[in-house]
Amino acid sequence: MVALFLYDQKQGDIISNAYIKPLMENFKKKTFNPSYFCEVLVPICQESQFEVLKVEDYTNRILSDKPESIQNNDFIDKLYQKIEDDKKNGIARETMLMYHFSDLHWNMKYEAGTSDDCGTIVCCSNDSGVAPSEDKSAGKWGDYRCDANPKLFHQIIYTLNMTGSPDFIIWTGDNTAHSIEKDPHVTTNATVAITEFIENHSPDSVIFPIHGNHEFNPMNVQDFNKKIDPVIEYVSEAWSKWLTPEVKEEYLKKTYYSYDAVTHPDTTPEFKRKMTGTRIIAMNTQNCYFFNFQLVGQTNDPGQELEWLEATLRDVEAKNEVAIIVGHISPGVPDCLSVVSLRLRALMDRFQHVVRLNLFGHTHNEEFEVVRSVGDGKPINVNHLTPSFTTFTGRNPSFRAITLDVKTKLPVKIQTYTVFLDKANVDDENAKFVFSHELASEYGMDDLRPSNFLNITTRFMTDEDLAVKYKYNMYAGGQGADPIKTSG
Repeated sequence: MVALFLYDQKQGDIISNAYIKPLMENFKKKTFNPSYFCEVLVPICQESQFEVLKVEDYTNRILSDKPESIQNNDFIDKLYQKIEDDKKNGIARETMLMYHFSDLHWNMKYEAGTSDDCGTIVCCSNDSGVAPSEDKSAGKWGDYRCDANPKLFHQIIYTLNMTGSPDFIIWTGDNTAHSIEKDPHVTTNATVAITEFIENHSPDSVIFPIHGNHEFNPMNVQDFNKKIDPVIEYVSEAWSKWLTPEVKEEYLKKTYYSYDAVTHPDTTPEFKRKMTGTRIIAMNTQNCYFFNFQLVGQTNDPGQELEWLEATLRDVEAKNEVAIIVGHISPGVPDCLSVVSLRLRALMDRFQHVVRLNLFGHTHNEEFEVVRSVGDGKPINVNHLTPSFTTFTGRNPSFRAITLDVKTKLPVKIQTYTVFLDKANVDDENAKFVFSHELASEYGMDDLRPSNFLNITTRFMTDEDLAVKYKYNMYAGGQGADPIKTSG
């Protein structure tokens, strides 16, 4: 997530050199290129070296071979109905548990008692100065004005006692603080530290990670023309234990990857039995990020990622497998450029029977987005955005525990666990991730089928209490969340 805040002189200089200069250079390189100007921008030249690939043409091509079995755009709904029918008939269905973490944003220099209002974007650090008053003092466990206190991550152990150990974990990036740095070692140090923590405390965990926008140096900006990005090089090395040599090579070269889940180095026979035929598709969402100013100079598919995603989904389909798509920025948020998101919508329509779960972060909010078919607008899937671990911008630290139906890999239960920071800073006993709510029951849905989510979105327009509840959960009960009305 990106926002505009006060920066000091050092950060201001970095902003100028890292953002404004490349933005103008890329703008000039493409927009004021004589050929581009007269052939595309102001199409007055008779002959053109550019071929304009329209979204409509792309969509028509993708959907041209859409299988007959999914023409009604209710494939996922029908799978949920079969699960519901089995439940009513007393037929047990096997499940498995996964965790989803996103936007940890560790402040590696966090120090309680320092100022949380120091005049720059990253406060609550040992260089922020002593707090001038108690109400501006960084709390013991964290602070709503600052990035996350790393020691709070240790408290997840209490959740394990409630849920049991997850079968696997999805981790969707943005791990460093919100400062702007030029050194890739600095922008990736939190990722390395978190990785080491997990390996030391849970060495057998099956982790499928992907980076966010803040890992880059400077944050947000990735040049897809680089042969090897140093950030990806450092991160892939840190994650070597979790990546097969083939996956690591693909990630290093392409900055995204596809992973046959059962080939993960830490899998057990039980995991392999449950996850056979499941592909983890980890997207690099920098290809559509509005604030990735290197995209200004792009005239094609950045990193050939859309081409790769189509080929990967066709391969999954041909092998009768299913896919779980993970990434940092959801295609449905305004930060994702429409030229990419509209193409992704076409892919989600065409492969709606293949893609069973979409997991993202970035906004720091608990949100959902209904994915709708291109032709008739029917709900065909849901993008699930997990709330952030960081407290930055007034959130309570949170993550999700998701129960999957083993046969279909559809989510049947999505639970949010939260540390309520204001209580934790008063009493250490409250410094625990506790159960907050389960998604379906919270909003009165029978299950998590796409049509139920679409119904909820229309209810928000007329049911004020339900809308207030959604906003409260969006902010994880933190600052900016209206209190939920109670009876009595």
